[in-house]
Amino acid sequence: MRAVQLTGPKQLEVVDIDSPGADGENVIIKVAVCGICGSDIHYWEIGAGMDGRPGLIMGHEFCGTVVDSGSRDDLVPGDRVTALPINPCGQCHNCLNGMPNICLNGLKRPAPGNNSPGAYAEFIAVRPDMVRKLPESVSDMEAVLVEPAAVALHAVRKSAIQAGDCVLITGGGPIGLLCASWARLSGAAYIGLTEIDPFRINFARENEFVDEAFDAANAGLSKTLKKVSKGGFDIAIETSASDAGINTAVSALKPQGRMVLAGINFKIQSIHTLGFTVKELAMYSAFAYLAAEFDIALDYISRNKLTVESLVTQSSGLGEVQGIFEKLSSGHLNAIKVLIQP
Repeated sequence: MRAVQLTGPKQLEVVDIDSPGADGENVIIKVAVCGICGSDIHYWEIGAGMDGRPGLIMGHEFCGTVVDSGSRDDLVPGDRVTALPINPCGQCHNCLNGMPNICLNGLKRPAPGNNSPGAYAEFIAVRPDMVRKLPESVSDMEAVLVEPAAVALHAVRKSAIQAGDCVLITGGGPIGLLCASWARLSGAAYIGLTEIDPFRINFARENEFVDEAFDAANAGLSKTLKKVSKGGFDIAIETSASDAGINTAVSALKPQGRMVLAGINFKIQSIHTLGFTVKELAMYSAFAYLAAEFDIALDYISRNKLTVESLVTQSSGLGEVQGIFEKLSSGHLNAIKVLIQP
């Protein structure tokens, strides 16, 4: 089969490799569409996956059709499916205490698109209990957004938004915009969003759940945010994974406000700790999601209570992926969510 392989720093190549074979356990899926995630950009930049090794086939936001149902007797070839690209052990302290998203053995276990073959390929093998059958009401493009929607839901849940809260989202990419959607569905009265990219600023301004979008490069941003929030935001959800985004959130929060770190950066970052401590802010972090949250995201999308398809701004074939990554990394591509169609 054809696949896109990470062969070195900032280097992707289309290769021909063996298709995953039926083993009576894993579900073999013919990939229809796969999304490019921000973590994929990080892997591309360093030239290695989560395990530090080159040769990764990335891609963990995907949907497709069943080729072999493995051990799942409720699936048949041709069924449309998506899947959770996680592989918790089910036996460690975290797994046994409701935290399989931060499984203590997670980094050592194969996770599709992170340290084992993902969906930048024609076929993928997936752990059977992680496969979800798609309702007819969910399109392929919507199905690809279930995974990032679950990421955003987990972050918003960690923030413990209450009805009437004033919420700031830093970062206007897919996760930021999806956090805005879940924040409104959770009862937020006002949602502001900061972003540095002009295309994403304008895109956010057209989003039904974002009340106002602000240019993060504006020198007067801090004063503006304090004014619109009437002294400070109750909650900030940081999705940009940038020092500036984190410190914007610190500055904009009211005393004893709450911040959730949802963005991922592979480098050490700087936080204005004085601003953080003098306001006695609370910081939480959010990583991945629970299976129940993935299922909630799929359910909301299937019933059109969460609209996601508008986030898709571009698609490409396998042979175009290297060029797409170069443009995404350099900021020369006006895009929100880019899809790959093998």
